[in-house]
Amino acid sequence: MTPAIGTTMQVLRGFLLLAWIAMLVTTVVNPSAVDDNAVPTTAVVVAVYALKFGWRRLTARLGVNRCYLCTDGVAVTNRFGRVRDSVAWSEVTGVQQTVIVGHVVAGHRIEIFRSSSAAPLWFVAPGAKSALVQALLQEGRRSGALQ
Repeated sequence: MTPAIGTTMQVLRGFLLLAWIAMLVTTVVNPSAVDDNAVPTTAVVVAVYALKFGWRRLTARLGVNRCYLCTDGVAVTNRFGRVRDSVAWSEVTGVQQTVIVGHVVAGHRIEIFRSSSAAPLWFVAPGAKSALVQALLQEGRRSGALQ
């Protein structure tokens, strides 16, 4: 999933929550509309948020879209849980970090450059203050790959 799709889904879930609150307000104003408004809308909201939290738990258990920081290097998995790319600290020539900050989402795009002619390893770490980014830079300095 790209950051743009993730952000769009987060915004849509927010609008869904606002629509649910509006339905509950209209139900309070007109109590006879409980069966028409509140019950189906509540079921949809519960289903969407249950899918979201269920997907998070499943992907965490399967190791999907993860970055593994090892003493020998870095490995990144794909959406099927298999290693997409990896790089050893001995091959690293530099790291470029781009911070993405918006009103709804924040993250870090990390590119790890290699001494060989291979394309750089890249991944996105969510959050404005990602612990993964700090740990990656500390491990890179400790191994001598970064200054």
